[in-house]
Amino acid sequence: MSRSTSATGGITIPEEYQYWLSKESLWGWLFLLPTLAALALISVVPILRGIALSFYEYGGLEEDVFIGLENYARVFALPDFWVVMKNTFVWSFTAVVLMAMVGLGFAILLNRDFKGRSIATTLLLLPWTIPFIAVALNWTLLFNYELGMFNGLLEVFGIQGVAWLGRSRYALFSVTMAYVWRNFPFFMITFLAAMKGIPQDLYEAAKVDGSTRLDLFRHITLPFLQPIGIVTTLLMSLWTLNHFTLVFVMTSGGPGNSSMVLPVYIYRQAFIQNNFGVAAAIAVVMLVIMLGYGMVYLRLYEDEVGGK
Repeated sequence: MSRSTSATGGITIPEEYQYWLSKESLWGWLFLLPTLAALALISVVPILRGIALSFYEYGGLEEDVFIGLENYARVFALPDFWVVMKNTFVWSFTAVVLMAMVGLGFAILLNRDFKGRSIATTLLLLPWTIPFIAVALNWTLLFNYELGMFNGLLEVFGIQGVAWLGRSRYALFSVTMAYVWRNFPFFMITFLAAMKGIPQDLYEAAKVDGSTRLDLFRHITLPFLQPIGIVTTLLMSLWTLNHFTLVFVMTSGGPGNSSMVLPVYIYRQAFIQNNFGVAAAIAVVMLVIMLGYGMVYLRLYEDEVGGK
């Protein structure tokens, strides 16, 4: 049991809480107050406003009308909503898996000593520094039917060009490729940092016992990468589920709803179809999904990494 001491007025304060009432802690919270107030203003207040709006029929210049859960009933009755949900999870799962695989592959390559490794690391990290709007515009040009590089390569091999962003079959795949290229360095640098922390004595001892490179990877490298890999994957899943820019700029969710994901769908419902109440209800559903991911992320972070 933790010890406790008596404070002014005879109030007994547990030892683990004494620091929070100390002068240093109070001064720290005082300096944090402006940041916390700004965060509440730009984040918490809009979230609460959005939740409240989901229970109203938004009237714009007219007074809002309270309709309870009717907006949620409308959302779940929309055939498009379930297509968009499927697209969102397919896009998120595929993108994160590909980013993890590509990032791990380059991390293994960069973990070896070779001439020009620092230059290669710098070049591979460059996509992570490029803004999403620039990535979207450049990859749109690469996928262009007449002038794009990918169709140019297909023509070299005698294959007819593909309307990458103009056909339902390829639109979501094309956006996913651009997203993977932009974000795989996050996995790469994370895995590379974790590999640097693996004791080299383990590899040397395993080699003495006759282990192959595959054995070293399966029984030493992967177990050490597993904790940080799980946490990184969940964090990137959160970012991917919430991503808007790349999909909106490259396809706007089209053609049809073939590449439509939840953030773009919310935008369409609110600002194109003027269904602000329905859009707010969809945003609340998305918020619940994100909170679920967030809770899993925090739990695994505590269990696997020990970040309490």
